[in-house]
Amino acid sequence: MMKIVEPSESQLETIKAILSYQFDSRVADAFIKKPLKISMRLGKIRYVYLEEKRIMTLRPTDFGFTLDIESGKIVLENSEYPKYRVVVKEGVNYLGDVMGIDVIDADPSIKPGDEVVIINNKGEIVGIGKARVPGFMMKSIGKGEAVRIRKVLKNGQKG
Repeated sequence: MMKIVEPSESQLETIKAILSYQFDSRVADAFIKKPLKISMRLGKIRYVYLEEKRIMTLRPTDFGFTLDIESGKIVLENSEYPKYRVVVKEGVNYLGDVMGIDVIDADPSIKPGDEVVIINNKGEIVGIGKARVPGFMMKSIGKGEAVRIRKVLKNGQKG
């Protein structure tokens, strides 16, 4: 079991810098204002917690954060539409992938590999995933994979 601790000032600065790079300073500031806790692995930040619930994992491969539903909400609340969002059709059972035919709208600046918040046209979170194609191309790829889903909110299927 990893020990969950209060982050030091320098660790908070690291979290803020990564989030500023991955998203923007407004999103980063919103996270830093929260009472975050962290756990370390091999002397480095690995997990970020809010109220004892893990909300982000720092990927050791590229030093980006993976989001979960809670952190996705913080991203949505602190960014303007359509930033960091992929809007999908309702009534589709999203389990592993969002296909291009299901995309209604997407942030055109999304790059492959970016963490994205998947929402419906009412603005409700459907899930969290990783973009597979640029945002400006998502609607045009037909049955191709637009987003690889990692967490799904609806009906507790995944996450």
